[in-house]
Amino acid sequence: MENTTFLAQLWGPAMLAVGLGMLVSRKYYANLYRDLEKNSLAVLIFAMSAIAVGVAQIMYHNVWGTFPEIVISLLGWGTMIKGLIFAIVPGILDPLGDWEADSNLIPVAGGFAMLVGAYLTAIGFLM
Repeated sequence: MENTTFLAQLWGPAMLAVGLGMLVSRKYYANLYRDLEKNSLAVLIFAMSAIAVGVAQIMYHNVWGTFPEIVISLLGWGTMIKGLIFAIVPGILDPLGDWEADSNLIPVAGGFAMLVGAYLTAIGFLM
C-alpha cells in the first residue's frame, strides 16, 4: 500500500488541478484539443512521454487488490494506452479533438478528473 499512497500523492493533486482547470478555463482546453494536431512534434513528445510514464508505473505498481490500488493501476495502463494510440494512430486526434471540444464533454471530463483527483489526494495525504 506504500507504493499506492506515493502514487496517489502524485496523481491526486495533478488530476485535481487539471480537472479544476477544465471547469474554470473551458475555452482554453477546447482550443488545446482543437490545436493539438497542428503541432506534430508536441503529439510525438506527449506520446513518448506517456508511454514511458505508463510503462514505468505499470512496472512499479500493477496491483489489483484494493480499490485505491485498482484506480492507480488503471491510471498507469490508461496512460500507456493513450500514449500508444497517440504514437501509432496520431491522425485520430483531429476528429476526436474536434468532437470533444464541440460536445460538452470538457466539463464532464473536468468533473470526473476532479472527483478522481480528490479521492486520490485524500488517499495519499489523509489516510
